[in-house]
Amino acid sequence: MNDDYGRRQRGSSGKPAVAASRGAAPKRLRGLNVRLILVSLVIVLAACSAPAAQPTALPAPAATPTATPTAIGAASASALPPAALNAQFPPIVAPPDNPTTPEKVELGRQLFFDPVLSASNGMSCATCHHPDLGFSNGAPISAPRAGAPGRNVPTLWNVAYSRHLLWDGRVESLEAQAVDPLTLPSEMAATPQGIEDKLKAIPAYVQLFDAAFGGGEAAVTFDNVARALAAFQRTLLSHDSRFDRYVAGDASALTVQEQRGLALFFSSQTHCAECHQPPTFAHGTFRVIGVPSDDPGRAGVSPTGLRGAFRVPTLRNVARSAPYMHNGSLATLEDVVHFYAQGAGGADGQTTVDPLLKGFDLSGQELADLAAFMWTLTDESALPAVPEQALSGLPVPPRIIVPSR
Repeated sequence: MNDDYGRRQRGSSGKPAVAASRGAAPKRLRGLNVRLILVSLVIVLAACSAPAAQPTALPAPAATPTATPTAIGAASASALPPAALNAQFPPIVAPPDNPTTPEKVELGRQLFFDPVLSASNGMSCATCHHPDLGFSNGAPISAPRAGAPGRNVPTLWNVAYSRHLLWDGRVESLEAQAVDPLTLPSEMAATPQGIEDKLKAIPAYVQLFDAAFGGGEAAVTFDNVARALAAFQRTLLSHDSRFDRYVAGDASALTVQEQRGLALFFSSQTHCAECHQPPTFAHGTFRVIGVPSDDPGRAGVSPTGLRGAFRVPTLRNVARSAPYMHNGSLATLEDVVHFYAQGAGGADGQTTVDPLLKGFDLSGQELADLAAFMWTLTDESALPAVPEQALSGLPVPPRIIVPSR
């Protein structure tokens, strides 16, 4: 408070000023109130007559991106090699005279699990191609076939895309492939006539053959057995693994370790994706990898085939189909990764090993990451329903509980 303000309040004597009469203060207050009211009315009238003020355009706050799987996944996928993003599966390989129909598939499913197709009534297709074991059988090798040593049972997942079947590619259609396991003495040991006679004696099968091919009992033929089995196997498709969901935009589909493994799989350091190409993670070629073996491989069936060369198998559902390689010599995916890291057969001095297999130097953690990635290729959503009992009345192969990762 300054001195001039203090003197006005106290008067000339320095004491507080006292009103001369009781009516003086009220009169002054009433005058002040009137002036205040008039001033307020002027302000209000001016505000009403003035044009409305426009709001100031303030910058909008920066939007916080929503962490949706699609947004994150798209960003993650954009950093992947183009090969990883290839989702275009090849055409299914099927002869024009055996189009797939639901009736054929159902007949083939019943036949696949029925031991009646074997001479002993004790073996079915599912005995060696068990759905719980990646449509393999969990053993290193099967019984030897004529002209070929015992080999690991190959998976049937995505077999519909393969133009060369079996490890050496000697068969080129699923219809033709069915003949050997049904008739070889070392396998189901049946005869075409014996199979037909058995099936014609089962009314439920006669009905299914008629529905699939027409002609009543006359439709029950060995050729139609092979056609129905082939149609069923063409439905064993694996398309929706966690890997597929990751590259399609779901960043949560893979763990951090699996993402590291994915990067290694597609790197120029390991060359994995050059033979196991998406989306099938297979390749229509025959390669020498150098697993110790006397098996001639492709050379046993083709004059131009390399000795010890075998078909590049799919890695779809590979985590289910151990052990690995044509002779089942590697028990786990970790063993497979270590084998390739060492340079495959080249580490033992083999000179015909594929030139891509030069080995690679990875830490123990990186080797584990690479193996972990291959588990992400598992998709068993198309597993067929296993009949509780075969139409023949015989028992189907029992289910096998396999631990998941």
